[in-house]
Amino acid sequence: MEGVDRTETPVPLLLGRYRPERLLARGGSSMVFRARDENLGRDVAIKLFSAGTPDHRARFRAEVGVLAGLRHHGVVSILDAGVDDSSPKDPRPFLVIELVDGDTLRALLNAGPLSTRRTGEIVFEVAETLEYVHARGVIHRDVTPTNIMVVDYGTRFSRPRARLTDFGIAIDATRPQELEEETFGTAAYLSPEQVRGEPLTPASDIYSLGLVLLECFTRTVAFPGTPVDSALGRLDRDPEIPATVPEPWRALIQWMTRADASSRPSAADVATAAREALRADG
Repeated sequence: MEGVDRTETPVPLLLGRYRPERLLARGGSSMVFRARDENLGRDVAIKLFSAGTPDHRARFRAEVGVLAGLRHHGVVSILDAGVDDSSPKDPRPFLVIELVDGDTLRALLNAGPLSTRRTGEIVFEVAETLEYVHARGVIHRDVTPTNIMVVDYGTRFSRPRARLTDFGIAIDATRPQELEEETFGTAAYLSPEQVRGEPLTPASDIYSLGLVLLECFTRTVAFPGTPVDSALGRLDRDPEIPATVPEPWRALIQWMTRADASSRPSAADVATAAREALRADG
């Protein structure tokens, strides 16, 4: 969720234990708060959805189903769920999510250039996570620098680790017909098939990750402009990969961002290529 509004928004104690403390982010259909689990004495994140409509409730149930079934170190975990019915005429479903203390990849890119090695480590870890997610029949649909968290655990033998967040628009890949009614995702990172409103496969996430990888090297969005201009841009051309992007990363980006979804690598292929590139780099 871009453009964080840090205005305090009053939210009551949830499920008798979770106390929202500070608004972290606001999106079109939800708000995210830093909160306190008063039973266990730990900080968590609360994703509070907009109230009321059947579409919002269906989306809430879908997100609960997606997150509850995923168990991987690269996926931010769901801890609890419920409905805030303190205002009976305005019930609001919410998720209690593991609070990840770290920087988004977007914040890191805004702060300065990333080394080739750090870039490679991030794409390897996200690809490894997508391999797990895709194997469980889930397509994320919104792989962006904002939805990749980089966490530094601060110990001597650890290094920053990438984690994939916000499965709010993820879908079950076994039911592609659900995708035909509406296009979701962040315009600058949509795959061509998302723009065309076609049924999706895991290759859509690979295309988006390819654009993220390219941006790590260039610190420039490959398809800028208004949401419409950005989305339509990839229907006319492939992303431009400057000569400054080193091999073998340049070839990997070209592979990941092929217009034909069936000719893109799998997440496992991307992870393998990234690992080999990192080993070659020493």
